[in-house]
Amino acid sequence: MRQAFITLFIAVAVAMIGVGIIAPILPLYAKTFAASGVSIGLVFSAFSLSRSFLGPLVGRLSDRVGRKRILMIGLAGYAGVSLLYVIAMSLWQLGLFRLLQGAASVMVTPIAQAYIGDITPPGREGRYMNFFYSSMFLGMALGPLLGGGFSAVWSYQGAFYAMGALSIVALLLVSAAVPADHAHSGNSHNRPREIIVPLRHVMRNDAVKGICVYVATRGFWRQGFNTFYPLYAVATAGLGEASIGAVLSVYMLGGGLLQIPFGFLADRYPRFPQIVLGSTLAPLLLLAVPFARHVWMVILITFVIGALSALSRASIIAIRTEVGRTHGMGTLAGLQGGAFALGQMVGPLAFGAVADLVGLAAVFPFGSAVGLLGTGFVVGWFRRWGRRQPCPVG
Repeated sequence: MRQAFITLFIAVAVAMIGVGIIAPILPLYAKTFAASGVSIGLVFSAFSLSRSFLGPLVGRLSDRVGRKRILMIGLAGYAGVSLLYVIAMSLWQLGLFRLLQGAASVMVTPIAQAYIGDITPPGREGRYMNFFYSSMFLGMALGPLLGGGFSAVWSYQGAFYAMGALSIVALLLVSAAVPADHAHSGNSHNRPREIIVPLRHVMRNDAVKGICVYVATRGFWRQGFNTFYPLYAVATAGLGEASIGAVLSVYMLGGGLLQIPFGFLADRYPRFPQIVLGSTLAPLLLLAVPFARHVWMVILITFVIGALSALSRASIIAIRTEVGRTHGMGTLAGLQGGAFALGQMVGPLAFGAVADLVGLAAVFPFGSAVGLLGTGFVVGWFRRWGRRQPCPVG
């Protein structure tokens, strides 16, 4: 168990550094193709289009055939797509390559989470899963910092090559050191078909509804922010790639550092109040971004947003792991990934339309409003689910 946990932690962190490297430069790279706000939104949404459709399918497939082989295919896909970015000659090609990267991504983070969920002891869902979850956030926090530096010193292509190299490193780690998950092998006698809960029954669970709406609305405003803050920062403050990378990194840094202690809180104290607090205050703080006059103020705001998101997310992940034991660990991880991707897909499109119609500054209150609307639904579903549990969440 320890070997698998440590290896997957390192491999996922390395892979996410590679993905994060291109975060601050991809909107600017797309801009070189004379793209409008809506066009940039379409490019970013292509990544999430494949994730939203394939996430639940790949998750359920991993419940039947095993996690490791799917994880390795996804990491190999990351490496291949990084080279395709370099040869992109038009905006539609860039969008196509983002679509392929999204397909690879559903085979990496959700499947790694499901593997860790399989080996997590009951009663320790918060600490184990959130400790592992921090690998993704710390990787994504370091990535934009490195990406801004790579593009400033070398070129956009240098950042893409770095993503490919790190993906190969992660692939080699998983191949060499992660044990095969024989309990989920393709042999049907090892995992009887009757314990694979029908998807329609999974979706009737109030906790599953709350998880999906939570991650969908968070994906909406987070990806919208990641897509259009770089353009807003360049237009209003003349910030460079390195400063933009720092702003995007601190959200992940705040989430990554606090994900671990908040995971312990999720195991020791009622989860419902933590979900309400974090999911309400995080989108509210988006309203402050246009009023920040200095980059350090934006950095502080995004760090606090990341911390508050970690607070609510820690309890969400713990509940998802509990429900996954009876409804399919891969299925729940895939549904979460697919819902988050759906929000990521719609968010940049909606943000792009708002930016084109009203102006770049309007995207922040727009994202805040969508986040708070989602919180209302999440609170209602988790309250109802909690009342039906032997030990309510709050």
